Amino acid sequence: MERPQADLLVRGARLLTLAPFRTEQPRVGPAAGDVGAIDDGWVAARDGAILGTGHGDGWQQYELTAGAVERQVAGRVVMPGLVDPHTHLCYAGERWDEFTTRHSGADYLAVLERGGGIHATVRATREASDETLLALTRARLARAVSLGTTTIEIKSGYGLDPDEELRQLRLIARIRTEAAIDVAVTYLALHAMPRGIERRDFLKAAEAMVGTVAAEHLAEAVDGFIEKGVFEPEDARPVMKAAQAAGLAVTMHADQLHDVNAAAFAARLQARSADHLANVSADGMRVLARIGHTVAVLLPGSAFFVGYAPPDARRFLAARVPVAIATDHNPGTSPLEGMPAAIALAVTLCHLTPHEAIVAATINAAHALGRGQRTGALVVGRRADLLILETDDERDLCYRLGAPLVREVYAGGRRVA
Repeated sequence: MERPQADLLVRGARLLTLAPFRTEQPRVGPAAGDVGAIDDGWVAARDGAILGTGHGDGWQQYELTAGAVERQVAGRVVMPGLVDPHTHLCYAGERWDEFTTRHSGADYLAVLERGGGIHATVRATREASDETLLALTRARLARAVSLGTTTIEIKSGYGLDPDEELRQLRLIARIRTEAAIDVAVTYLALHAMPRGIERRDFLKAAEAMVGTVAAEHLAEAVDGFIEKGVFEPEDARPVMKAAQAAGLAVTMHADQLHDVNAAAFAARLQARSADHLANVSADGMRVLARIGHTVAVLLPGSAFFVGYAPPDARRFLAARVPVAIATDHNPGTSPLEGMPAAIALAVTLCHLTPHEAIVAATINAAHALGRGQRTGALVVGRRADLLILETDDERDLCYRLGAPLVREVYAGGRRVA
């Protein structure tokens, strides 16, 4: 009888499988901190998919193909690739002056109202050529991959008017087709009110854009910044309903700086995720827990850089609301380069345990992107997205903040960093 063949074999590992699964749902309760650790573990893959995992010499059941990659990692941590479910990678320009001003006491929403903040990035992005935006976004993506990201979301949102939003989405779609990792694209339809247009007209244009985005397959989800002085839930409702009617998922920036009932709104719409949530009310939490469909994506980098009180993950965990984390990479409020920093900040600021943060950055983050059955765990049949770390203790991801811990990155079974 012929032995099964593998083209990737990693053995001798402190292996985090993120298994077993009781359900194919995001992790809540005790499972929210279960990383499925196996000492002296191994993982085998073929043609980009995982064939098996185990411990000891069970790997010997596989025959290696010609040119197969084999790694004996001597007790190092091997774990699923990191999933970053909320980024704004496609932009031009930096906001150093705003960063300095805010830390001298300026309020974020006041800066936005004066034409700074998002508007400053919109101006710089509109002025940049296609090739400049492609080069900048590719470079940011490459840095994220080098830090262990194997699945990432990229939003538009720095165009605001329909033509500029379409330009950004088409550029991101181009990057998606050439990327070595899995890229999810989101149309950020409601990011800020542009100058010189009536709110009603802008909302109607955003709603109409959804049809174009869906027809051209430019995005898989639609997002909105639901915040006091920006957009209210009732502003967003027609846009989100149009997205769902067109077969697109919905997600939201929700209750970041103020409670505007955005978390409950997201849950009732069965949004894929509600993100930020630093000021979610007790009622919003109850609705998230009762409906149970929406993943809470916490963004500690934004709280850290803007300086507001971060979301307390213990509230979500106690309510059995699934928690994910993301970098929220953007030039104004969270210039994090990769997920290890988000993991560390989620522990120190949001009160996740190290293992809960790893679950939040892998399988739960995959669910936040609708990829919970595709990646985020080292399980037979899933994408062979995995990392080899330069440590024998996964808690170093939180403990050694800034240390170069990512040794090798594999996406779809191929080494990409």
